[in-house]
Amino acid sequence: MDFGAVIQTWLNVLTHPGEDVFQEERTKPQATLANAIIWIIVAGVIAAIFAAIGVAISEAMGTGIGFTQTIINQMDLPPEARRQMMTALAARTAGTGAGVFSALCMTLFVVPIAFLLGSAIYFVIAKMFGGTGDFSEQTYLLATFSAPIIVVNAIIGVVPYLGGCVTFFISIYQLVLTYFAIKVSHNLSSGKAIMTILIPILVIFACIICGFAVMFATILGAAGLGGSNF
Repeated sequence: MDFGAVIQTWLNVLTHPGEDVFQEERTKPQATLANAIIWIIVAGVIAAIFAAIGVAISEAMGTGIGFTQTIINQMDLPPEARRQMMTALAARTAGTGAGVFSALCMTLFVVPIAFLLGSAIYFVIAKMFGGTGDFSEQTYLLATFSAPIIVVNAIIGVVPYLGGCVTFFISIYQLVLTYFAIKVSHNLSSGKAIMTILIPILVIFACIICGFAVMFATILGAAGLGGSNF
């Protein structure tokens, strides 16, 4: 794999949003499902590494393991008390390692699965609107910007507090690129392409609202049941 050419493709798509760039990409020999999956896996590996780093930083900032160990060593404690405190700290450190490993594994599996599932959902909806594209081409076009955005989000996510805010705006831009990719790959009208993008979002919001409604009703029911005892 020519990583220089891959990076150039990613930058070209990210910095030139519009139908023209996707029309150009769909005609390239590299526009295959295999390349799309490889790119997403590579992005997933990078994201997993940064996710693990982020967990390690969060745990270290939250517990102050190194600082705590220094304080324990400086304290005038009986040997048994010092031993117990160091044992507890070692257990907490092991927990941090487990959290890092868990973040690494989860990201490696979740990123490619979530991407392919999302592409499949878009494909089904686009076909419902009369789309003429194929899954391989559509997935490749989505990967041209999804892979680098996964990497960027992973890097930004390591920065406390800043990551969530920046990621929101990146997600909006990703939706814009998704619109163009779906429109080009399936030869859809603007309205149908927009609906293809919006339907999954609306379904997710509807599920969230229903979940909150059920939770709220459950809380009210429990409160009413408790109040009837008085």
